[in-house]
Amino acid sequence: MKIFLYILFGFFAGIVGGMGMGGGTILVPLFSFLDVPQYLIQTINLFSFLPMCLMALVLHFKNKLVQPKNTLWIILPAIVTSLIGAIFAGKTTNQVLSTCFGVFLVVIGGWQLVVGIKAAKVSYMHKLLNNTPTDIV
Repeated sequence: MKIFLYILFGFFAGIVGGMGMGGGTILVPLFSFLDVPQYLIQTINLFSFLPMCLMALVLHFKNKLVQPKNTLWIILPAIVTSLIGAIFAGKTTNQVLSTCFGVFLVVIGGWQLVVGIKAAKVSYMHKLLNNTPTDIV
C-alpha cells in the first residue's frame, strides 16, 4: 500500500512541479501523513526534484517559456543560501523542521489568500465600472 501512495504522491508532485509551483509543496505534507521523519521527507523531496526539474525545463525551453536573462541573479544567492539551509537542517530536530515548514506553508497560504482577494476585488470593480447602461442596450 505504501508503494502505491508513493507513486500517487509522485504523480501529484510531478504535475505541480511541472507547472513550476514546486512538487515539494505537495510531497512534504503528504509524506508527513505517512509518519515519515521530516529529514527523510526533505531528502526525498530534494532527490525527486532533480528529474522533475529537468523534464519541466526541457519542455519549457522547447515551448520558449524560459527567459534566462536574469536567472543568474537568482541562482547564485540560492546556491549559497541552500548550503546554509542544508547545514541548518542537518543540525535541527524533526520537530523544529516540521514546525518551520508548517509556519512557511501558513505564511505562503495567507499571502496567496490576500493576493487572490485583491485580484478578485480588482476584477469585480473592473466589471462594475465597465458595465454601464449603454453596454446593456
